[in-house]
Amino acid sequence: MNAKQTMRAGVFLGNRRMELQDLPIPQPGPGEVLLKVLACGVCGTDNHIYEGHLTAGVFPPVVLGHEIAAQVERLGEGVAEFEEGQFCAVDPVITCGRCEMCRSAKPNLCAEPTTIGYKLNGGFAQYMVVPAGKVIPMDEAVGAAGGVLCETLACVINGYDRLGFQAGCSAMVLGAGTVGLLWATLLKRSPCSMLIQTDVVEYRRNKACALGEIDWALDPSDGQFEQRVRYALSDGVDYIVDATGSPEAIEQAMPLLAPGGTFMIFGVCPTGSAVRVEPFELYNKQVKVIASKMPPATLDRAARLIEARRIPCKQIVTATCGLSKLVESVEGFNVHRDKQVKVAIDPWV
Repeated sequence: MNAKQTMRAGVFLGNRRMELQDLPIPQPGPGEVLLKVLACGVCGTDNHIYEGHLTAGVFPPVVLGHEIAAQVERLGEGVAEFEEGQFCAVDPVITCGRCEMCRSAKPNLCAEPTTIGYKLNGGFAQYMVVPAGKVIPMDEAVGAAGGVLCETLACVINGYDRLGFQAGCSAMVLGAGTVGLLWATLLKRSPCSMLIQTDVVEYRRNKACALGEIDWALDPSDGQFEQRVRYALSDGVDYIVDATGSPEAIEQAMPLLAPGGTFMIFGVCPTGSAVRVEPFELYNKQVKVIASKMPPATLDRAARLIEARRIPCKQIVTATCGLSKLVESVEGFNVHRDKQVKVAIDPWV
């Protein structure tokens, strides 16, 4: 720890303002752990917060960042289950434990969550303090990329559990960003009879193909999208997962769902957006439309999958830069889709 007892941090001030500041290094209280941040992923949620599209539960000034790879720096009073220097990821959602959803074992639907990187200072800093129960130990061999992807993979696992995928069925994942690539990895190993992945960006379609998990990558904007899907799967696709958060993408793909199929709304669409559907078609094909929100205590499972080398973490985290590039990375989250998938911030460079 530096002698001045200060650290560099990217502080979100609200209204599209973020600046690097020297802050006091936080000290862990009883039941808490001081972590040295090794890397923190830039998430679409960070961009939504910065742009003002997501304000619920966000309390600036605050250090954003919730996809965190770290190591234990110091233990607070009463914490004995970790060792200093231990590699870990972080579960960023602290639930109230009192509401009906928490008492019903649905903590991801907590009425009053406190989120690290929203209300409590997050990972775009050199150090951070978290409750000991939110530290997820991992084998350090997975590297920073493994720690960074743990929280996102945990979200995908929750969606996968809800999907109820049946082996031998077909699937299509809309979007080939971080979330879409993680979905494809899980679905192909299910196993899946045919897996199609879509993206309007050629770089991301090529990335999906290079990972070797999919059978076909399609551009949904080429004018032949529906015909191409129908050529491969005349009755439609058994399972469709939206990982774009685009109402237009959902609306385009919904008619391609096979009779008896399931459509998963996973990407986060803008508040107030809408999708047109024909209720009779949903009835006539007896399809299911479901959704998934955040990870309900699935980070340990995500960590085990990453440790087992089932997830191509280093191929998904495509760039790492320092805090000096934080504002550029958050602002340009959607601009650099043709060059990067997941960008991580290393606060020490």
